Amino acid sequence: MKKIKCLFLICFLFIIPIHTQAKDADARLLRFDQIAGQALELTKAGHYENAQAQLKAVQLELVQPQVKDSELSVEDWTILSTALAEALQVIDSPDGKEREILEAVTTFRLVADAIVSRYQPLWIEMEQPVMSSLQSLKNSSVTADSSAFHESLNRFLANYYIIQPSLQVDVSANKVRLLDEQVRYMERNGEKLLGEATAEAEIQELEKTMERVFAEMKKEDAAQPSLGWVISITGGIIIMTLSYVGWRKYKGEKKDGSTEQNN
Repeated sequence: MKKIKCLFLICFLFIIPIHTQAKDADARLLRFDQIAGQALELTKAGHYENAQAQLKAVQLELVQPQVKDSELSVEDWTILSTALAEALQVIDSPDGKEREILEAVTTFRLVADAIVSRYQPLWIEMEQPVMSSLQSLKNSSVTADSSAFHESLNRFLANYYIIQPSLQVDVSANKVRLLDEQVRYMERNGEKLLGEATAEAEIQELEKTMERVFAEMKKEDAAQPSLGWVISITGGIIIMTLSYVGWRKYKGEKKDGSTEQNN
């Protein structure tokens, strides 16, 4: 009997992750995420009025009294609201601001996804352009190419500020603070750094910090148990448990039959 209880306990422990992974995000937040995706596609197509209408639909719902009972924390609500406000501000006068609009709406899209995604948020896909712009920045600092240096720095800053609000959702405050300090130092002192012996070292330090952020997020995702694996293991345990119970029942019946024959 103790063995049966033990097997059921193990089975129960394996089932817990399935419940955790299957838990759906708040329906309103999922709708925000869907609308953000639609707004981004409309923005890419140049349909700014339609994209603005989608964003305003979120703004009407995204008020504190309505979301206080949802899974959205005050911190995440502030980040999402800020990203939305910035997107609406820039899209209100779209002439000549195509790039700014795309970046602002992309930022909002990534934040909305970061809030509802348990694993593999979309902002991780920005690793290649972020790291590539940093590599270009480092190369141009070595060659002291002023034009290439400033182009690479501006590209990196644009990429970083697109994902920065999403980092605030998914990454610890201390790590984001450290990263922000390094980025702002590079932003303020880029002109001075060019041509200095310390430039490459400063960029390499920022590169390492950025790499750790992406690597740790991927590590967290990889550490989550595969749903298929959990189901197969759980199924195996259930079958094993039922087989064991059936075997005990068979042995008990056989023993009872032997006892009756002896009597």
